Amino acid sequence: MLNYKTRLAVFVVAVQCCAVAALAEQPALISRDPNPPAPDKVEAIQVLQRDAHIYVTENRGPWEGEVGGPMRAGAKEIGFQAGYAATIRMGGTQNNYGFAFANPRYGYVFTDLIGEDVCGGFLKGNGEVVIEGLFGMGVKGAVHGGTEGLALNYKHNFITGTRFVPFVELGLGLSMNQWGIHECQSDFEFITQIGAGCQYFFVDDWALIIQARWHHMSNAGLTSPNPGLNDIMSTAGITHFF
Repeated sequence: MLNYKTRLAVFVVAVQCCAVAALAEQPALISRDPNPPAPDKVEAIQVLQRDAHIYVTENRGPWEGEVGGPMRAGAKEIGFQAGYAATIRMGGTQNNYGFAFANPRYGYVFTDLIGEDVCGGFLKGNGEVVIEGLFGMGVKGAVHGGTEGLALNYKHNFITGTRFVPFVELGLGLSMNQWGIHECQSDFEFITQIGAGCQYFFVDDWALIIQARWHHMSNAGLTSPNPGLNDIMSTAGITHFF
């Protein structure tokens, strides 16, 4: 059995080892400077380091790395586009109309990088779901009133490694219109659209955007006749990712 002096010596050695280990966890407190910083300054530096780490890891913007690379899943987009839609002679559309549109948008990037193994990586990018408002007004031809619609789109943002980020988009939606034209036989219409565009990120999280799409409206046969309206919509705007 250890005597009293031996036990005391073991206890002192243990305390010294714990003190050395604790100091090793606080390197900022160990300094060869004869005038080390005061403890309150050391604590302030440690707080700044912690906050900087949180900012870097939690406030990365929309990108996993550099602009034009993969976006991070969970990034969001809010933007606005405006433009003009001109009818095309397709299906039951036989008249020439023109419409001005204003389209607010909200998007959510729901995938990490996808498409790396498709077409040699040509399609690699991020999938995004976009909720889009479609507010139009007739400005050319025998068309009256306006339309209010809401579409749910899938948007695929391609990876380029540059500030130019192209995309394709397709979606379905619903609209109410008061146009009173032959092509739209009811106030309630369904929307189908598909198109492509490009975003130019002039800063890391803001981009100018242009887009062209085929835009179709019809009532899916709920009333007869149902010729449907087909147009090409061209829009431009600005968008913010965060």
